[in-house]
Amino acid sequence: MNIKDQEYFIKLAEYRNFSKAAKDLYISQTALSKVIAGLEDEVGEKLFIRNTNSVSLSEAGRVYLDYAKKIVSLYSQSQSIIHRSLLEEGTLRIGVTDLSDSLINALGILHQKFPNAKVRLYSDQLSAEAFSVSKLDMIMLPEDAAKDLNYIPIAARKGLYAIMNTHHRLAKNRILDLPDLEQEDLIFSIGENGRLDAAYDYCLKAGFKPKVSFLFNDSKYQMDIILNSSAVAVSFNLFRRFRETMDSIVSIPININHPINDRLVLAYREDNRNPLIPEMIQCIQAFREIRFSNE
Repeated sequence: MNIKDQEYFIKLAEYRNFSKAAKDLYISQTALSKVIAGLEDEVGEKLFIRNTNSVSLSEAGRVYLDYAKKIVSLYSQSQSIIHRSLLEEGTLRIGVTDLSDSLINALGILHQKFPNAKVRLYSDQLSAEAFSVSKLDMIMLPEDAAKDLNYIPIAARKGLYAIMNTHHRLAKNRILDLPDLEQEDLIFSIGENGRLDAAYDYCLKAGFKPKVSFLFNDSKYQMDIILNSSAVAVSFNLFRRFRETMDSIVSIPININHPINDRLVLAYREDNRNPLIPEMIQCIQAFREIRFSNE
């Protein structure tokens, strides 16, 4: 028994005309006729009485219609229950190149809607090609690297910052140059593939070779190092708002020679049916509305 067959039967019973029903179902009249003939063979009774320009339900057809409606209704209810269960108890796996205020706040909104849903963040810096065969549901990428993937803009790298605790000797500066950090123990993030982040790459392109003393792939570890040592994290401004809410940490802009304006997107595959993906997209859009209304 095919649920589509039941839907086709109900539609023909509604229109009582093969041509009109087929048109509404976006199938050919011949295909609809074959479906109905197959149902009649399965039941062993004629379900419709055919006339020249119309059809009408037979006695068997009227009985069958009640069951067909119940079958379609139960199927719809089961799909809805399964979908809701996947939302409330499901898992969303996201590959992130940078932590951003937009991402963290969107995840907060998602958690409010579905407190039992799980989100797994992976710091590996995957390419669009590698993502296509990975088990991740979404991935943060520069917009020009997203290629044929569907995506939604989530953040932009616009500035480089030195993040340190308030007792650091450089903490009173309003702005820093990269050479000011030459003698400092610096902190950079590293992906699961062992590659240092884009902030490190930018320093190299600017002619500054950082003294890398600490590597992290977990933001809590990064914050612990900053709070409990004289080390300085070099990062883009993506997580700035969150850091500025912490009384013991300061974010000082670094004077840069080459402009930075990389738009980051959260990309996903069109064929991925994880119901948490469209919900995450809505949460990103909701945070945008909140942010813009407060600016």
